[in-house]
Amino acid sequence: MLPSMTFVGSGSTLRGIRTSNVSDVVVTLLGAMDAWTTGDNTFVLEFDSAPRKRLIDVGAPTLTATSPSATSRASRASARLERGDVPGRYLGTIRLLHAGEWSVTVAWSGAGSKGSTTFPVSVQAAAKGGH
Repeated sequence: MLPSMTFVGSGSTLRGIRTSNVSDVVVTLLGAMDAWTTGDNTFVLEFDSAPRKRLIDVGAPTLTATSPSATSRASRASARLERGDVPGRYLGTIRLLHAGEWSVTVAWSGAGSKGSTTFPVSVQAAAKGGH
């Protein structure tokens, strides 16, 4: 079970981090900020039927982030996802070790839809301390 999904920032408004269209499915990554930061991140992943303009259940999707490294092997992190409050919405957590441009791959295989998409997500260094 994931920890309670409390978003810190300006209220609990979710912001779009990235949207990707795959055939008739729109995949949207949402978070409290416009980007992820180093350390632990909580987010919402939504799957929308483009023709019907409604969320669709895609089974048990996966989200993996990869960051190329010039000095060693690529860094890789897999998100923990669980179903949200409505079909087609998933709550997730992921831990990212360093800042930079990460490549995020989302894959799904539900009863009515199957696919995958890859898109870039910027990861910023987490702020030190809290003033």
